[in-house]
Amino acid sequence: MVKSVIRIFFLFLIAVGISCKTNPGIKTEKTGGGATATVSASSLEQDILKEVNDYRKKKGLPALKANSVIATEASVHSQAMARKQVAFGHGGYGARVKRISQRLEGIVGSAENVAVGNMSAAEVVKRWINSPTHRKNIEGPYNLTGIGVSKDVTGRFYYTQLFIRK
Repeated sequence: MVKSVIRIFFLFLIAVGISCKTNPGIKTEKTGGGATATVSASSLEQDILKEVNDYRKKKGLPALKANSVIATEASVHSQAMARKQVAFGHGGYGARVKRISQRLEGIVGSAENVAVGNMSAAEVVKRWINSPTHRKNIEGPYNLTGIGVSKDVTGRFYYTQLFIRK
């Protein structure tokens, strides 16, 4: 019981952005004409979903629907990578899917893409599409997704996209 309450509280803290010290989510990019624009982690997450769904549409595939349970797990993983609590990669993937399946019934498939670096959403998705393994996940038979983006203390971004089929 206490473990459940602690986990729910931890997820609530993540959802409301308490961890903004290591995830302020702000990136400055050069725009045309030498001006700068501020991009938040949240807008990168939304833009990645749009880019992925635009690509899926071109392939005749249905759009993925964003899911907050899945997004929380993706965010937690990106934050852990940004904080160097876990190595960049897919470590803990099985545990993420298990936690998702405890909250969402009927999961029959899952996949994950990760990336690191200061890139636009279009650049992240382009790199995934250019990788056969990552492209297979994007083109997979999934219907739900969650995306998490987090920034480390040096300003480098970490991206996680989880794919779920129900």
